[in-house]
Amino acid sequence: MKRFIPLALLAILSEQASAEPFAYITNQGADTVSVIDLATDKVTATIATGKAPVGVAIDHFDSRLYVTNVESHSVSIIDMLTNQPIGEVKLDISPVGITLSKNASQLFVADWFQDRVMVFNTKDLLAPDAGKNFKEVSMGKAPAGMVLSREGASLYVANRDSDEVGVIEIRTLKVINKIPVGKHPFGMVLGGDGRNLFVVNVQSNSISIIDTHSDKVTATIKVGEHPYCVTTNPDGSIAYVTNTGADSVSVVDVKAKKVIATIPTGGFPEGISFDAKHNRVIVASWMDDEINVIDAKTLKKISSVATASKSRAFGQFIGNPK
Repeated sequence: MKRFIPLALLAILSEQASAEPFAYITNQGADTVSVIDLATDKVTATIATGKAPVGVAIDHFDSRLYVTNVESHSVSIIDMLTNQPIGEVKLDISPVGITLSKNASQLFVADWFQDRVMVFNTKDLLAPDAGKNFKEVSMGKAPAGMVLSREGASLYVANRDSDEVGVIEIRTLKVINKIPVGKHPFGMVLGGDGRNLFVVNVQSNSISIIDTHSDKVTATIKVGEHPYCVTTNPDGSIAYVTNTGADSVSVVDVKAKKVIATIPTGGFPEGISFDAKHNRVIVASWMDDEINVIDAKTLKKISSVATASKSRAFGQFIGNPK
């Protein structure tokens, strides 16, 4: 298949760079995903999911959106070209964190209660018994956010109740490292340089920066109250952290290792991602049922877009349908 050919990957990345991005916002209280055209900041579609959708993963090879549904114990599969659900994988867990392998051949789902990561072959996910066919990797306690390394060889997993980040080798599906961080790590993102991994420590009110070459923490930076998720600008020099307990975003200068601005947001900001096409930061507001748009140059909130009840958008929720 073309997905394994490097030239195909380059073509997809080139297409993504020129196409207008969309934000796919999970609305936990409405059982929907809001699709927002970031060129116009308009909701262009509302897609039904399972009950209480939270996590998001985007497959740019097959134009699929994967959404974890906490209360219906499932993963919704959505065709991004038609904005229609095409399948739902029934599980025996309440999934939250979700991500894909580099070539999108594997889907990783964090099992919060049974302390494991479930690994599915994406080509089999539309089969009737797809939820029963998986491999699993035992993790620390309460795995949540997951991030793939830049080269795709390792998967980093935030084990919330173990206060650590576990490292899975993709080739063997074995845990090869455990990295101590702050209290209750949850959201994570890989910086644009591919080297720095940013980890949000919810109960420590901080972020940890991990050097993925050495798997060592190189810095711990205090942010706002009860931080939740994090994103960076394209080169990874600036990090943006949602503070659910302060209704704000902390802006962190990575080189200086300090907060340089605090931006007021809607109530209980959770998911956050960077819109590189328009140099903006997109924030999901759980309390106000909206996204906030922040200008990355002025560090000011410039607009809001109404979504639906309890927007969360946990994961990297910006992508292109083609």
